[in-house]
Amino acid sequence: MSPVFPMLTVLTMFYYICLRRRARTATRGEMMNSRRTIESNSRTSPLNAEVVQYAKEVVDFSSHYGSENSMSYTMWNLAGVPNVFPSSGDFTQTAVFRTYGTWWDQCPSASLPFKRTPPNFQSQDYVELTFEQQVYPTAVHVLETYHPGAVIRILACSANPYSPIPPAEVRWEILWSERPAKVNASQARQFKPCIKQINFPTNLIRLEVNSSLLEYYTELDAVVLHGTKDKPVLSLKTSLIDMNDLEDDDYEEKDGCGMDSLNKKFSSTALREGPNNGYFDKLPYEGDWERIG
Repeated sequence: MSPVFPMLTVLTMFYYICLRRRARTATRGEMMNSRRTIESNSRTSPLNAEVVQYAKEVVDFSSHYGSENSMSYTMWNLAGVPNVFPSSGDFTQTAVFRTYGTWWDQCPSASLPFKRTPPNFQSQDYVELTFEQQVYPTAVHVLETYHPGAVIRILACSANPYSPIPPAEVRWEILWSERPAKVNASQARQFKPCIKQINFPTNLIRLEVNSSLLEYYTELDAVVLHGTKDKPVLSLKTSLIDMNDLEDDDYEEKDGCGMDSLNKKFSSTALREGPNNGYFDKLPYEGDWERIG
């Protein structure tokens, strides 16, 4: 037997082992990616399925730093899974609004405020996001990667943008609202405010921001909507709190869900939130417009 033949046999066996190991690694990677996909779209519990989903599309917004023919610093980056989080810093793959601070409001070219703007209306910019499934929201998480603290209001809409049938009525409900507050850290965080329950499912979420207290542009990476397909039985906002989270020392600061915060929200809800549909309820009905005309 030629001495070359055993060498070929050894090389063949080595090549076969490498192929098997590569196939096993690829299969494991596919399984991990599939698991991540399932976990990012839905998470089930024995009693009521909890759906956890990232935003599917950005359907409307007031402004963004990037240009229309680019993906850098545009609101389109809010759709889908995170691109940057949990990293901190200035990244072009995030969503960035056009302004920060008060300089743009103090320059001579600044637009005058609307005369009928309520004094407690603090929103400066907004972005509207759609999700794949309509759910009764139990939580909304905003992944902020640079200079957080601009989000001041979160609303849910009763209309389904993907439904071929036009809705009989469109309702906007305030899930969470707070006055602008300065955050002393510029690092990334997962903003998890306590939201109130609503009596309709939604897949259209609106974030409103106020960047007047920021020292630089705020950057958002993704939005996660938690919810259930069936209407929750519990109606109190406190029932949505995980009691295990109360052991965390930073619980009240990070999530804003401490008992003091809840008591403050309960006592000021009627004064601060106004009608259930926000300021849309202040507009006259169509019949009133006809009488005015």
